[in-house]
Amino acid sequence: MALVIREYRQEDATAVRRCLVELQEFERAIDPRLRPGEAMADGYWDNIHVRCAEAHGRVFVADQVGTVVGFVAVLAAEPFTELSEPPGTYALVTDIVVLPSQRCRGIGAQLLSHAEAFVRAAGATELRIGVLAGNAAARSLYRGAGFVPHLEVFIKRWEPPGE
Repeated sequence: MALVIREYRQEDATAVRRCLVELQEFERAIDPRLRPGEAMADGYWDNIHVRCAEAHGRVFVADQVGTVVGFVAVLAAEPFTELSEPPGTYALVTDIVVLPSQRCRGIGAQLLSHAEAFVRAAGATELRIGVLAGNAAARSLYRGAGFVPHLEVFIKRWEPPGE
C-alpha cells in the first residue's frame, strides 16, 4: 500500500491524538509511573505545538491511503541550555510513533528520514532523539538510522521515608 510522509494538517488531529495515547501507553508498559495516555494527550499535544512554534519545528504524519498510521515531531532549532554545552542549537525529535498494526514495515525509518531531511534543510548539523532504555525496538531503529548513544542517564529509586 502507498505510504506518504507529509506535513500534519488540522484534520489529522484525532488520528495523531490516538498515536500519542498509543505511544504513552507503550511507554507506560516500560515505566508504569507515567501518566495514562488519555490523561496527558491533549495537554501534551498543545505543548508540541508550542515547542514547534518556538524552535522551528514540524509534525509529519505517515499517511497510508488516507489513514494516519504514525507521526514524528521534530524541532529544527532547540537551544543548548547548559553552560557546559556548545553555543547555538541542535535539532531534536521530540516524539515518534507508529501504530502497532503498522510496525516492522519501515515506517519509523521513513519518518526519521523525513525529519532529518527537514532539519538538514533548515541548517541543523546535529539531530538528537531520546529513548527509554527498555525500548529495545526503538533503540534498534535509531541505531539503524545512524544515531549513536551520546548521554546515558542512570536512575536509582527507593521508597519515601515512612512507607
